Parts: sequence; C-alpha cells; structure tokens
Amino acid sequence: MKGRGLVTAIAVLALSACSTPVRVIVAAGTTVVDSGILDELVSRYEEEYPDVELSVVGESTAQVLELGRRGGADLLITHAPDLEGGFVAEGLAARYEPVLESRFVLAGPAQAGQVVPSTVGAAFREIARRGDLFVSRSDGSGTYKKELQLWNLAGVDPSGMSWYLETGQGMGFTLQVADQRQAFVLSELGAFLAAAPYLSLERIPLTDDPVLVNPYQIIVVKGSPTESVALDFADWLTSAEGRQAIISANRDLFGGMIYQPVGS
Repeated sequence: MKGRGLVTAIAVLALSACSTPVRVIVAAGTTVVDSGILDELVSRYEEEYPDVELSVVGESTAQVLELGRRGGADLLITHAPDLEGGFVAEGLAARYEPVLESRFVLAGPAQAGQVVPSTVGAAFREIARRGDLFVSRSDGSGTYKKELQLWNLAGVDPSGMSWYLETGQGMGFTLQVADQRQAFVLSELGAFLAAAPYLSLERIPLTDDPVLVNPYQIIVVKGSPTESVALDFADWLTSAEGRQAIISANRDLFGGMIYQPVGS
C-alpha cells in the first residue's frame, strides 16, 4: 500500500507539473507594447506566478475596448478616458482604475525645434502655417485622441490638408513613416524612446504642459472566463510589489522613470 501510495503521489506531482497554465488575454494600447514596458511586466509576473500565461495583444484603444466587448480579451490597458467611460457605463468592467502615467511628445526632423515654438498650441499652429508634413495615427488610439485635442487647442482643423498624412496604424509603424517622410508626429514618450535608436527624428522641446500627461487605466472585463485571474494580475500591478516591478522595468528599459506607477 505504501508503495502504491508513493506511486500515486508521484503521478499527481507529474500531472501537476505538466498542467497547462491559465491563459489570460491582455489587450493593450500599442504604445505600452511597442515601448517594451508591458512585456517586461508580464515577464516578471509570469516568473512569480508560473501557473498563469499572459498573452499580449497590441491594438489602438478603440480596438482594445471592442475586443473587450466581444469577449476577445480578459484585461485591457488603455489611455483614452472618454472612450473608456463608455465601456464602463455599459457595465462591462469588473474593475477600472489608473495604473500608469507617461507623457506625449512631439517629434520631428533634426533641427526642427529651432523653428517650432516651445508651447504646445503654438507649435501645432506653426506646423500648420508652414505646411510641414505631419503624420497621424488616425486609428482611434489614445494618442490619436490626444492629437485631435492638441489641434483643437491650436485652433486648426488638419483634416483633408495635403500636409496631413494618416496611417491608420500603430505607434511603431507611424513613427517609421514619419521618419521616412521627415515629418512631425505626436508620440507617446516610451514608444518614441524605444524606436529612437532607429530613427533620425528628434524630440521637439516643449514646455512642461499638463495637457501632455498620458494616463493609462486598467480594465478587467466583467464575465470573462478568467476574470478572477485577471483581477489577480490587476491587484499585482497596482500593489506595492507591482509598483516596484514597474520602477525596475523602467530602469532596465530606459535608465530612468518614463512610466510612473500610480500611487507611488
């Protein structure tokens, strides 16, 4: 009996070791995917919790929220509060709270900072006045929503202008197009820094304007098959341990703080 019990115990351990991790689909804005920060955090979490597999999908915020509506994702990380508000109002969020904060930056051809004013509204007005090429994501992303806000702040409607190019694509691709065309582009800072070694574009110095602040929110989709596990990941991200992981990931990727954890 003792021998049979030992064999049974070994078999149970073997099955446990071979069990498939719980898969949670994390849909996030392309900025936090392209910058590498989300992959770093996923790696740290999976190392600590090997029974969970976090599969990352990078899309615009509008597409991320639609994935959540269709049941195609369990946890969302987005940065367009007006769009998120609609999702929450529909009763689709089991949890909704801020998690990270970064900034938007204006990038352009080398030496462009010498001809563009240092305030946000004036910079966008001058780009329009000069007819300088500007590449827009135009994809329903949080970055695109912010860009529209900045054009409105500048009192400019760029739609249909010959100097206004629309990619309908993510941050990384749009930065490549702007670089190829030597155009201006609005970017999230982390995504720009990740791509900067491969670009000739430079960050345009602008005054430290609150309008450039870029908050990210985390949403756990209500009724998801893995809602409880997604909630656990959300708990970790917003805990002291998660905030420390965010700080560590920033240092490893950028040598300093680009994505500020909320509550730190």
